[in-house]
Amino acid sequence: MIKGDINGDGLEDVYVGGGSGKPGTIYIQQSGGGFVAKSEPAFEADKKSSDADAVFFDANGDGKPDLYVCSGGYDNFAPDDPLLQDRLYLNDGKGNFTKSRDALPKMHSSKSCVRVADINGDGHPDLFVGGRVIPGRYPEMPTSYVLINDGKGHFADQTKQISSSLQHIGMVTDAAWVDMNGDKKPDLILVGEWMPVTVMINNNGKLVDNTTTYFDGPTNGWWNKILVEDFNHDGHPDLIIGNEGLNTQCKVSAAEPAEMYYKDFDDNGAVDPIFCFYIQDKSYPYISRDELLEQISIMRSRFPDYKSYADASLGDIFTTQEFQGAGHLKATNLSTSYYLSDSKGKLHISELPLEVQSSPVFTITTLDYDHDGNKDILLCGNINKARLRLGKSDANYGILLKGDAKGHFAYVPQLKSGFHLWGDVRSVLEINKTLLFGINQQGVKAYKEN
Repeated sequence: MIKGDINGDGLEDVYVGGGSGKPGTIYIQQSGGGFVAKSEPAFEADKKSSDADAVFFDANGDGKPDLYVCSGGYDNFAPDDPLLQDRLYLNDGKGNFTKSRDALPKMHSSKSCVRVADINGDGHPDLFVGGRVIPGRYPEMPTSYVLINDGKGHFADQTKQISSSLQHIGMVTDAAWVDMNGDKKPDLILVGEWMPVTVMINNNGKLVDNTTTYFDGPTNGWWNKILVEDFNHDGHPDLIIGNEGLNTQCKVSAAEPAEMYYKDFDDNGAVDPIFCFYIQDKSYPYISRDELLEQISIMRSRFPDYKSYADASLGDIFTTQEFQGAGHLKATNLSTSYYLSDSKGKLHISELPLEVQSSPVFTITTLDYDHDGNKDILLCGNINKARLRLGKSDANYGILLKGDAKGHFAYVPQLKSGFHLWGDVRSVLEINKTLLFGINQQGVKAYKEN
């Protein structure tokens, strides 16, 4: 869900993304605070695409908020599916949208996010679009894009010119534009699955990886969402980044990371991902013998029974020759993490209350629930649809943290906060002192300040 005043009446309206044959929908805010759905034929025509993210911004310089929608998805799409093409809808100023047919380059890849900034300083809003995954090819690296605006709402793919390393940087889940070094230019922070927290500094319109300047060590995680704020009021940006959490079978560290190896091991045209993590100081494949044989049939003769597979490591499963050329990803941190800046702008890990780690975090929202002038934080998430062996991650009912304006946060007990959110929360909007929660397979939930 995103918000913006699309018809110029001074009231914020809401766009809710669609998928699985249901188009995205605009809800127009009424004078009494309610919302009414507005029919948009342009959205209906694109209902076979799945909306991954969206943003309202003035694409063509006419002063009216247009709508960019990036397309995502996995199992219902082919790797180069035309339904994965992003869309730009132009606003006539009255809230009526028309799809711009020639605005975007070919972008047939599954995306996660779109973020707006004037990258080259020409006064026109440009875009970063994060690639999430290649349908049917997990965990190969998808394509991400830097799109430069000509000022009339036409965007050119200039990823290679601005930062060639961005093109296949990883499975991006979220991104943020922020001035990290105080030069008044937008820099790009990226997070993603199996990725480190990555800082790309804007150097005269080029984006240069400068991650090691800001972090003490490796930050690879299963990151979901990033929030950038100056929580300790030192003039430097701080980060809170949603991750898997610690309430999981998988335990990781820099010395004993979770790892993903991938290759077409049996030459059948399909990628074979093998997930491993450490148990009592030794790394084991997480997949069962049945799953391995289903994925790679040539293993049947190597492991004729369950006993032969029970203590097998990756080195026992594959020969050295078979393992050559395999891709390798790792995660060294699964905690939802808080990086606090020092006087020089470098980011250091800071503790968050343990309750935050109870479940995966997918939304991070700032608010001031007690009106003390300090920024508080609401973290939501969960994963209810998971493999049986992994189990549900549903212990987050809306975790509220109280801030002290010095960079510290304290957990507000559930009975006091009032939040009782069931399900997989994926978006939160604040409108008229009311929080709207987008929850998978549910209607919108609304919580109002008491």
